[in-house]
Amino acid sequence: MRHTFRYTIDREPRPGDLVELGPDDTHHLIRVVRRGAGDACEVIDAAGRIWPAVVERAGPPACVRLADAPRGGTAPAPVELFVGVADWGRLDLVVEKATELGVERLTFFSSDRARRKADIGAFGGRRERWGRLADAAARQSGRGPRPELSGLVPFSAVLDAISTRDAFLVDAAGEHGLGDEFRRRAPRRAAIVVGPDAGLSDDEVERARAAGAVVCRLAGATLRTETAAIAAAAIAADHFGAS
Repeated sequence: MRHTFRYTIDREPRPGDLVELGPDDTHHLIRVVRRGAGDACEVIDAAGRIWPAVVERAGPPACVRLADAPRGGTAPAPVELFVGVADWGRLDLVVEKATELGVERLTFFSSDRARRKADIGAFGGRRERWGRLADAAARQSGRGPRPELSGLVPFSAVLDAISTRDAFLVDAAGEHGLGDEFRRRAPRRAAIVVGPDAGLSDDEVERARAAGAVVCRLAGATLRTETAAIAAAAIAADHFGAS
């Protein structure tokens, strides 16, 4: 039995539409997995719906014909994740896993103790790669919407954003676990802040408290930034998936 491959589009099509795949997806379809006219695939639209489809023309560009109706996709979790800047490869992992977990928005920020020097120019150049990683993660996980990627922003911008919603700051100074706080507070939307490897400064933690963030622990060990971000996103995704 052949595996059915998924491809993503950034619009909401109509039943039976002929959809043109982008260059990367076309290359994957005809050069990597060697599919041709008549072969089955799936298309994930911008709303997260999954459409059974059949290749009509291999192209390039490849064109596929959608079925008469989609099957339900997985809705994104109402979570915005703020992550302190780290090495690019480690932030790549955050982008990939945040997409799989259904995070709505992912923002990277600079802070007092960040070991990596904030380089806005280099950050801008990395966004294209993150977009490709998010697309691949969406195909693998069956999610349509990818996180909106923002940054590189200063910590003050994070404070402004979290002041208008239920916010949780992951830090060793927290008295309760993140999962416990989610169960106790039952937020309808959430912002989660994870600092760099060296943590946030005492001043930053207190400023976050003043902005309304609940300071929470995560596990009993000192986690790397990407590990903490992924674990926190998973806790939030589980909460919203079960609520």
